[in-house]
Amino acid sequence: MSIQNVLGKIQISDDVISKIVGKIANTTSEISSMSTGLVEGITKKWSGKSLQNGIAIRKVESRLEINLKVVVCYGTKVHEVCRELQNNVRVHVEKLTGLTIDTVNVIVEGLSFNQPAAKL
Repeated sequence: MSIQNVLGKIQISDDVISKIVGKIANTTSEISSMSTGLVEGITKKWSGKSLQNGIAIRKVESRLEINLKVVVCYGTKVHEVCRELQNNVRVHVEKLTGLTIDTVNVIVEGLSFNQPAAKL
């Protein structure tokens, strides 16, 4: 993604944005992990690295659309956890990059039973 200003052009790669989003997801309470799809899983197995770790970034005009696939801890209020994640991603990515976030879509692909969940 790029930002044009009077001094010139600033380019921020999708990989950098993905790393920021991944870090934010890891610090959001009750998100167990990012979910990788079948193709990402095969790529990771063969190459030793993942494509985007459940994060897809798309530029829509001058704004960003971020799609996240996550695994949530069992026993949590999923909609509240996802709303917190959406807010955290929007605020921190905009603050750290200066880019405008259009949407943050969260797809819950699984539940984790390994971590204790808060009481409902």
